[in-house]
Amino acid sequence: MNVVEAVPNGLGLGVFYWEPTWTAVTGNGWDPADPSSGDAWENQALFDYGDRALPTMRWFNHR
Repeated sequence: MNVVEAVPNGLGLGVFYWEPTWTAVTGNGWDPADPSSGDAWENQALFDYGDRALPTMRWFNHR
């Protein structure tokens, strides 16, 4: 996102943000044999564990 914002004259075309709703669900990890294995992407989401939008979402709103 920083790279897009740095393009001169506001000519950055935008970003593609894959699966912003990817949040952790208890008992649903990457390792099927270990439900507590977690989700490596849960800190990349745009929503918290209560399904509320994180402050990061504001970046998309001011464009």
